[in-house]
Amino acid sequence: MSQSKSSVGPSLRSHFTSLLSKDRIRLFSFIRSMVLNVSDAEDVYQRVCLTLWNKFDEFDQKRDFFPWACGVASYTVRNHHRSLRHDRHYFDQELIETISQQREQHLSNYNIRIEFLHECLRALNSSDQQLLQDAVFEKQAVTEIAKTTKRSLQSLYNRLSILRRELAECISRKLQSEQ
Repeated sequence: MSQSKSSVGPSLRSHFTSLLSKDRIRLFSFIRSMVLNVSDAEDVYQRVCLTLWNKFDEFDQKRDFFPWACGVASYTVRNHHRSLRHDRHYFDQELIETISQQREQHLSNYNIRIEFLHECLRALNSSDQQLLQDAVFEKQAVTEIAKTTKRSLQSLYNRLSILRRELAECISRKLQSEQ
């Protein structure tokens, strides 16, 4: 007989919360890739979280949480689309399955891509690291960076474009060597 959720200990609640918070962005992105309307995607996400909690005692702790959560999310999205069949934006089930599988695979690599991004960033020289820090991470205007560094605006845009391409290629190489 399964235990009522109101009587579970803080350790189970804490374990569930840590698993969900670790994958919350990927899970929402997975749902968002199949639900066009942001508000609807947020509603679906809330239903998924409730279902995950209600079924958490069925979760095999030896498995990865994210694929299990994506499976629950796929069924919830399917039910959501069934309720919208009268909507002209309705996707057929086969398309939803294809998108779901591709998105789950893509998001499964998210953490490793972030790790590779950090490695690739560390390989850059200090001035390129600083440029990316200012323009991308601190969202400083490129015009301001040009003034403070006394570099032309066009040269900064060109350098940022080159750096983005180099980082993407570096991550791709690392992903390919990983496989």
